[in-house]
Amino acid sequence: MIRGYPAAPSIQPGGTLTLHVSTDAPRFRMEFHRCGRRLEFQASSGWLPGRHVPDHLPFQDWGEDGIGLRGEHLPRWPAYRFPVPDWRPGVYVAALMVDGDEGAVSTPDGRDGRALFVVRTTAPEASILYKLPLFTYHAYNQVSADPYDPVTQHGGWCLYTVPDARDLPVAVPPTVCLRRPGGGTGGTPWDLFNADPYDPTPRQTFVHWDARFVAWLEAAGYRVDYCTDLDLHEDADLLSPYRLLLSVGHDEYWSDAMRKNARRYVEGGGNVAFFSGNTCWWRIAFDDPCSFRRVSNWPDEPENALTGVSFRNGGERNLRHDPTPVGYRVQHAEHWIFAGTGLCDGDVFGGSLVGYECDGAEFDRADLARGVPVRPTGRDGTPPDFLILGVGDVAPRGWGLGNRAATMGLRTDGGTVFTAGTTDWARLLATSPEVDRITRNVLDRLG
Repeated sequence: MIRGYPAAPSIQPGGTLTLHVSTDAPRFRMEFHRCGRRLEFQASSGWLPGRHVPDHLPFQDWGEDGIGLRGEHLPRWPAYRFPVPDWRPGVYVAALMVDGDEGAVSTPDGRDGRALFVVRTTAPEASILYKLPLFTYHAYNQVSADPYDPVTQHGGWCLYTVPDARDLPVAVPPTVCLRRPGGGTGGTPWDLFNADPYDPTPRQTFVHWDARFVAWLEAAGYRVDYCTDLDLHEDADLLSPYRLLLSVGHDEYWSDAMRKNARRYVEGGGNVAFFSGNTCWWRIAFDDPCSFRRVSNWPDEPENALTGVSFRNGGERNLRHDPTPVGYRVQHAEHWIFAGTGLCDGDVFGGSLVGYECDGAEFDRADLARGVPVRPTGRDGTPPDFLILGVGDVAPRGWGLGNRAATMGLRTDGGTVFTAGTTDWARLLATSPEVDRITRNVLDRLG
């Protein structure tokens, strides 16, 4: 067994990458790969002495000494430091390898033996910034595949499975830490049981949605810089050099600072494209620089104010029980979003595009039944000038609190915000000409 994580999820060339690693093998080595159109080998560490250290608790910083639930001392995970040369901006994976791990690394994914990090540029020249949903990765990151057992003291938990205090010797805070294995790869998502029938890779990992979109971007020739949620949370000026911010896949957990920085960016003329779903649903707060907890669903300013849509009007579908394909029915086909697609009003594109989770704007369902263009009511916080361009009706399938209809659309208020309204947009990029063309239209116009 070998597991590890970066002390900081993003670094810049010329800096030092610190990886914390625990293994029961006497020695190990690391291979560094850039995740682009394909995995690109960058460097190898050579053999390093291995040391096994017990798991810490999910809310603890595993790079510091900790205290277990029975008061036992938990020593810090060993740190290994590597100078980062002039690597290109991008998403990188450290493959942690012991004796017997032979052959080429074929995937950034793994339940152990992997650690994800981002190399940020020191001098932004690209016009597009891609943000990895690090907070969502860690909200679902259970560290161990096994549920917590208070008798054996084994297993991990996440924000969805924090043990009841009555089952534990001491109370634990409902927080998770970024400094532990599993931030996008190298750990086990809690909902591993909820398999995607269209894609066997685990949801809540980099490989499931983000890797597909990143590969498509680079194959299509778009020049892109990369960051994580933590960068947007900590740096109020992060977005200023860019014309377009990208959110992809499952981008569920946002902090107040992220919302504030993104809103200020749009008001100043910056653009955002949400090729994602269940976006900005949960508000989080940090108890210290690396541990966060779930707070609420934005009671004073719903996520619609930023994205135009909300999970409350979309919902989740269990695709194993209901594999019925749901695509988007087009309205306002003359809009530049649809240029070059050949789509007309009333056409449906995307096949199974509205998949796992989706977001929507409240509108009059009677208009949908009559086949006339639907408009937002604004009662749910969606700005009245949000232009609905496509609707994917998931009612009565799945669950939701409102319309239960995925909504694709956009608005301009200073800058332009486009929202795809579904987690599964990236999955259709390689197979749907319409999804491909719309994506290019958004990037070319806004980026």
